[in-house]
Amino acid sequence: MIMKRLNIFKILLFIISPLLILSVALWHFQPEKPFNIYILDKTVPDVQRSHHKSFNWILNHENYTNKDHKHYSYKEDYYGFFPLNTTDKSRDYKIRSLRLFEILGITDDLDMLYYTDTYGVTYQDWYHRPVDKYHAPLIYGGLNQNDYLLLSEMRRKNKLIITEFNMLGSPTSDLIRNKTESLFDFKWTGWTGCYYHSLLRTNSNLPRWIVALYEQKYKKSWEFRGAGILFIKEQGEIVILEEKKHLDSSAPQIVTNNYGQKMYELPSIQNYQSMFDIITTGSTNKVVANYQIFPNSDGDTLLHKYQIPKIFPAIIEHLENYKFYYFAGDFADRNIIMTSSYCKGIASISKVFYWKESGSKTAFFWRFYVPLIHNILAKNLYSAETVINK
Repeated sequence: MIMKRLNIFKILLFIISPLLILSVALWHFQPEKPFNIYILDKTVPDVQRSHHKSFNWILNHENYTNKDHKHYSYKEDYYGFFPLNTTDKSRDYKIRSLRLFEILGITDDLDMLYYTDTYGVTYQDWYHRPVDKYHAPLIYGGLNQNDYLLLSEMRRKNKLIITEFNMLGSPTSDLIRNKTESLFDFKWTGWTGCYYHSLLRTNSNLPRWIVALYEQKYKKSWEFRGAGILFIKEQGEIVILEEKKHLDSSAPQIVTNNYGQKMYELPSIQNYQSMFDIITTGSTNKVVANYQIFPNSDGDTLLHKYQIPKIFPAIIEHLENYKFYYFAGDFADRNIIMTSSYCKGIASISKVFYWKESGSKTAFFWRFYVPLIHNILAKNLYSAETVINK
């Protein structure tokens, strides 16, 4: 039996090795796409840099390079929080940001920017301290005035802008939030949500401070157990919809309209199992896709009580006189293996493997995030003519 398995392994290796070599060779023959891209990630509590790593994977996979014709490094080529030393005894870091006088000059050279996460890093995250029940002191984070001015200048110069959750929520100040909302004609309702496969208090992914805040605010024990969706408002209100008790289907879905399916090659329905914020948008923006929640009658009553909608925007865009996208979710958060980006065709193959399984972060990356970013860059940034002119 062992010899039989060994022979099968050798046969598979014999078949796969030439295909892998061909895939890497085809990647090297791709045309280079040199563009200056500004990436901002303030939420980097460890060396994985998972909140922007998946975007760098796509840049590398499609041969986008910087002004020096080098591929973008997820470890170095971004602005925000930089882990320098992550040993238990020493936790060194640096912050890379633009100064006011640099903003006007840099926008002339930039082709696009992507704000992947501006929440930031807390003392508990970085120094591995016990979680405070009600307060997490911030080391660095929130959208600030210079971040806003960069957005404004890029908009004025019609440069490509991609932003996503959590750009408007805490710890961003009300002033900067309101100015950003006015600039791009959309508003955050104050509600943030997240799907959890288990609402048990022992689930390590469930923030301890939310459990503590719930029990302190509502004077009752946290008794939730199944899968469900947790909503929290900026003012501290907490609403939990639990599977079977409040929901016919526990996970939210992203429902993409016909325009989004055609324009960005997105699936019509994608289960979504991560964080999101609830926004509204003005008429100047186009909605590409919506979140949809599936409450039963009890869940419907709870949503109505707290004025939480069942359908709300997941992706909005504005392409008429400036190029702007907002993803109302943690779309870029995935700790993908970068070496796979050197394999031409892997995105198409992986998408086929996940054409039925649509719930995990891995499925979301291949089925939804990759085609979305690929088409945004291809339609708004890259063309054969621009590459030649570069």
